[in-house]
Amino acid sequence: MDKAEAEKQFGFHLYQGGVVPGNSLRVVNIEGIDTEACCGTHCDSTAEVGWIKLVKTQRISDGIVRLYYVAHEKAIHKMNEEQDIMTELCETWGVDKGAILQTGNRFFKGYKQLGALAEKQERQILNLQIKFVLSSGQADKMFYTKSDAENPTLYFSFLPQSAQKLKEQEKGVVFFGKGYVIGLLGTKDNKEFLTKLEAVCKGMSSKPVKVVAKDNVKFDFKIKGQKPVVTKEICQFNVTGADFKEEEIVKVMEEFKFAPME
Repeated sequence: MDKAEAEKQFGFHLYQGGVVPGNSLRVVNIEGIDTEACCGTHCDSTAEVGWIKLVKTQRISDGIVRLYYVAHEKAIHKMNEEQDIMTELCETWGVDKGAILQTGNRFFKGYKQLGALAEKQERQILNLQIKFVLSSGQADKMFYTKSDAENPTLYFSFLPQSAQKLKEQEKGVVFFGKGYVIGLLGTKDNKEFLTKLEAVCKGMSSKPVKVVAKDNVKFDFKIKGQKPVVTKEICQFNVTGADFKEEEIVKVMEEFKFAPME
């Protein structure tokens, strides 16, 4: 059909699958279901393409879901790949195919339980580290330590609960790991330190480095009826980006009189 005529008759609904180039359109109409402009390959029935294997779905917008699939020989190859995965899992886990679902569920349940236990232990370690900082003498007020955590989520979630005490004692603590540096500083003037840390981190990375600092910290107890506690005039900062070299981070800490947490 002529493109202008097709648009007049069916509207721009024709292009849900994408705009078709050219002034002449092939319009495919499944009566009572859908009408689309299409430049793909069509068959009279699915029997002509043999096996069809759905690979995944993707929600494009409200009411529109895109289907990804392979057909004919590609579908057979895809199913063979999945069969190979099943066989390898059976060999690795030492079970037959009839037990693979049950075994996978058992492994996943154990993983979740161990993950919850590990998170609880990490919180306990963090609490002990903060207690160490708060109970230290007046000679050392600022501390740093390397973290084994894969990401700084733990510190974002639980460091704020110690903000008020760190502020009262004018103490601070910095944790750094693979790809992040995060800290909570109860001292008033931290501009020079943050400027130097940002410059060093950016100098170590060929990728963009994001630096975020704020002067107040909110801790939500996540208890019904309990209002969040906000600590003002305390610096919480984080630096994220590519992998940072441990020795370069330590140099900055030592330059600004941060003591290692041992």
